[in-house]
Amino acid sequence: MPTFKLGELFCGPGGLAFGAIHSKSGDEAFSVEHAWSSDYDKDSCSTYTQNICPSAPESVICGDVRNLDINALSEIDAFAYGFPCNSFSNVGEHKMEARRTV
Repeated sequence: MPTFKLGELFCGPGGLAFGAIHSKSGDEAFSVEHAWSSDYDKDSCSTYTQNICPSAPESVICGDVRNLDINALSEIDAFAYGFPCNSFSNVGEHKMEARRTV
């Protein structure tokens, strides 16, 4: 059974990874395993580590993605990336401010 190594940017607390590593194919023809992840929020990184990879905390990189050294990351077979949470997104805040001033 092949195992796909998952890399993830903007991982948040790990919802996408949790779904991937706990998914089952009909005949269990493959599995997914965490390789590395990145997010800028310290609490999200801590939660991700606890829920997804407690034995490999160094594989969760907490910091600005613009400073991430992609070439230093291990090779992966699958890639996922999170989307901004509406209630925390900087963009969402700006849109709400624009609506209030109109």
